[in-house]
Amino acid sequence: MQTAKLIGAVLLSVGIVQFSAKLGTCQTAASKDAAPGVEMTESDLLSTHGWNSRQVRVLGFRLGMSWPEVQEQARGRHLSLVGEGVPGREPACAGSGSCEVCETSDLCGGLFLDFGTNRDIVEMSIAKVPEDAAKEVRKNALQRRFKGATRDFFEKYSKELRLKLLGPESRKESAPPEDLIRGLAFLYPELGVVIRVTSCPSGPPESPCSDLHLDFMPPGPPR
Repeated sequence: MQTAKLIGAVLLSVGIVQFSAKLGTCQTAASKDAAPGVEMTESDLLSTHGWNSRQVRVLGFRLGMSWPEVQEQARGRHLSLVGEGVPGREPACAGSGSCEVCETSDLCGGLFLDFGTNRDIVEMSIAKVPEDAAKEVRKNALQRRFKGATRDFFEKYSKELRLKLLGPESRKESAPPEDLIRGLAFLYPELGVVIRVTSCPSGPPESPCSDLHLDFMPPGPPR
């Protein structure tokens, strides 16, 4: 009888240990899913450790946000959502295609939201506002609200700075020869990031005067 009780106690202890291990695994996974967001206008994203695109917030917008949530966020921040169309005559965003986030219909800071078939955000893109843009447009540029290294990334961009902040890319793509505008794309799938660069007339392809887009999409395995 004592032997049976001892065996039962051992089995119970093993069961508790296994359950605790499984619970710890579940809590770790849940913690990753519930990782706090990093709002780029309030925190220095590129100096934050262990982030990926799912934690990124830009003016409160995030990947996976539903169309009703997007509308509520825009109303709360007094922002306009402008759809695609003839410049100056663009329709209001309807939760499809690509939409630009603007203070007013003609004053936008460079943030674009792409919607999927379920009318949720599947990609966010931040376009650098060039230095030769109108004064009011430059003043409203989203990049000027960024902090520290993230602001430097847009205003002092170079290959060396990209490698310092993000490390080597998983893959590089070039625009096809028939394209009039020659650009490069640097892919970081584990972060859910693509950096698109169009070189300026003078200087190296990656330089402070380059046109620059920072795109966020769901992270995935290296390719």
